[in-house]
Formats: sequence, structure tokens, C-alpha cells
Amino acid sequence: MLGPVHFKFIFLISILIFMVSITGLIILITIWHMKLTPFKDYALVVDAGSTHSKIFLYTWPADKSDGLGLTSRITQVKACDVDGGPITSIEDPTVTNTQQYFQSAMSDCISKIPLTRKSRTFIFLGGTAGLRLFEMQNPIYTNNLLNSTRTYFNSLGVHFTVPEYQVRIISGSEEGLSGWISTNILMDELLKNNKPLETYGVSDMGGASTQISFVSPNAINDRFNMNLFNTEYDIYSHSYLCYGTEQLRLIYLGQLVNNANGSLLINEPCLQNGYVQNLTYDKLFSTPCARDQYAPLPSLNKSSIFSFIGSGDFSLCSDTVKEHLNKTGCTSTTCSFDNVYQPVPIPTSTKFIAISAWYTTFSSLAPNISLSPNKDGNYDFNSVNFSQIKTAISSICNQPWSDIPEPNKYRPFLCFNSMYHWTLLEHGFSMRDEN
Repeated sequence: MLGPVHFKFIFLISILIFMVSITGLIILITIWHMKLTPFKDYALVVDAGSTHSKIFLYTWPADKSDGLGLTSRITQVKACDVDGGPITSIEDPTVTNTQQYFQSAMSDCISKIPLTRKSRTFIFLGGTAGLRLFEMQNPIYTNNLLNSTRTYFNSLGVHFTVPEYQVRIISGSEEGLSGWISTNILMDELLKNNKPLETYGVSDMGGASTQISFVSPNAINDRFNMNLFNTEYDIYSHSYLCYGTEQLRLIYLGQLVNNANGSLLINEPCLQNGYVQNLTYDKLFSTPCARDQYAPLPSLNKSSIFSFIGSGDFSLCSDTVKEHLNKTGCTSTTCSFDNVYQPVPIPTSTKFIAISAWYTTFSSLAPNISLSPNKDGNYDFNSVNFSQIKTAISSICNQPWSDIPEPNKYRPFLCFNSMYHWTLLEHGFSMRDEN
């Protein structure tokens, strides 16, 4: 006969079995939930450009379906602007100063990473044309800047195991090819389509350089072979250092100064009538792009101030800009400009997507061509021809500055920027309306 002691024992065993069952059920639910919502991995990518730096935080499922971290499943979580201009605005590149430069934006982005995933989060910094220019004129400074950045990144508690690779200056060809790959993946032309001749050509416009990349199996030079998702792509890609918008404008202004024979008051046809821009000699010739093209002016010094007086002359602006895209003297079979090989003509079937500063300029130009953005905020210029663009630029350049209501800080340079970008597309790269 069972006594009270036995009943207590049986009761305790029952409670224990119940708890084990509940624990097992919780484990099964957790595993099932993890299957449905897998862990995510993260990466921080710092774009150290010539005019500013920006930190991007990306995430993707950590399970890597089909053995691939499918780029179509990557999501941008946040983009954090770094205050204070480009990374080269750090005058004394100590670790402390570098930390102060990045701190606010970096903390903002890192705060979006779950603590359990932080140590797995990769971080990369790619320096583009602005740093390539700095490396040319001050390699010691540039090396110290990169090393202090590596030391700072190493203190963040993220995955930073290959410092020399994860913080570096990328080449122009790498910059161009990266833009081509990213754009065509986003347009579903690589993973889903896999037809090389149906991919988009891509042009990227920065402050210090511009890149053009498109599939060209018969290109003689600047041809790069890549195997992407089991498909071979032969891509022509060239980067033009000093042909970014900011640097080309300094070269253009340097030409005006050189033609002025020492005068500090200079007619500027690409500035609208009624607008005056003042620049010091030191600022104008601060980089190799403009400085190396013109002989020093002995009557002037670094503190000399030039006053560029806008005349708003579309025709003269066009002619002056075109002089910097020299089409003569090609020693290859075909060239774009300045004796740079490029397959010409570009096939009419090749459609181009223009990114970065191209977008900034043409989105500002779009209202003058009666174009509206699509649901993603992008502009489709398929329905627009070069003649319409030329007419819109003409109206902008010839408009007196006093007629512009509430201009922003970029508006004074829209005439030059749009003139240069349009001239580069049509005259420099020899694109046609079909492209």
C-alpha cells in the first residue's frame, strides 16, 4: 500500500517530467523560430570621398542560402553622414583626432547593430580619388591617416582582422567595377538575367574622378574579365582622375586665371550674371589637378584673391568646358578624350545608368525639362534627347542670378556642373540619345 511519502515522491517526479517537457517545448519553439527568422550579419562600409565621408550599415541573413550571401537579400539599415568634410580635413591625423572625426556618425550606425552580432560585424573603409590625390602630394600624411583610422577601427569591438585590406585607398578601376557590379545587381541583371550584353553601362561622377564601365568583349585596353554567378563578363572600365566635378572646375578656373595675365578680376561665363565667387590662389591651386597644368604666376602669392564675375554666357561656357575634353591626338584605335582608349562607338543597345553626382546635377535639371521622379525618386531620361538637355542648360546659364528665388548653396554652380556633365556624356564619352 502506498503511503504519503510515496505520493510526495510521485508528485515530485510528475513535476520534474512536466518541467522537462516544458523546457523541451521551449527549445523546439526556439529552434523553429530561428529557422523562420535566422540570425542576421552586419557590415559597416565607410565611403571616404573627396568632398565628404559617409558610413553605410548593411545587413543580410546569416544562413547564406544556397551557400551564398545573396546580394539581392542585402538591406541597407542606415546611412550616417560624417560631419566636417572629407577625411583629409583631419589636419593632424592622430588616433584621437580621427576618433573625433568619426565618433558621432559611427556611434549612430553602430547603435543599430544588436550587441550579440557586433563582434561579427565587418568594417571597411575605401578611400577614393580624393585620397589618391592626397597620396600623390603627401604620402606621409596619407599613410599616417590610414594607420590612425586602422587603430581607431580596431577599438570599436567589430570584426577587424585584416587592417591593411579593410582600410585602404582603392584604385580607380576597382571603384568603376564596384559601381558596375552594384548597379547591375540592383537592376537584377546579374543573378537573375546572366546575359552580358543586356547589362547596363554605368558612369559614376565624384568630386575628384569620374568612371565609365560597360560590357565590351572586344576592348583592347582597360578590359577586365570577371566571373559573376557562373557567367563571364568582359568589362571596359576606366577612371579619369581629376575629372570629377570639383577638380575639373578648379582646372577650368585655373585656365581663366592663366588667360587673365595676372588680373584678379576675371570674367566667368559659367557663373550666372550677377553672381561673384571669390577664391584664394592657395585654394584654387591646392591639388595637383589644377596646379600641375599651369605655370606659377610670379606676381601673385597664396593669399591673393580672385574674383570670378559671372557673365552667364552659355556659348562661351560650352566652348571653354569643351577645351578640357581634347578629342585630338588619339594614338589608339579609338579614344574618348585626352588620348584615353575607349571602344567607340558605344553600341546603341547599351543603356547607361548614371550615379552619384550625375544624379545631383540632372535631378536639379529635370524640372527644366518637365521630368518628374518615379516612385523611387529616380529620373528616367529615356524620353529625353541631348537637344532638350542643351536647351535646359542654356536657360539656366543665361538666367540672371537676381531672377532665382531662394537659391541653395549648390545653385550657383548648376550652370557649370550641368554643362560639364552634358559635354562629357555627348562629346567626351561619345554617347548618343539611345544610350
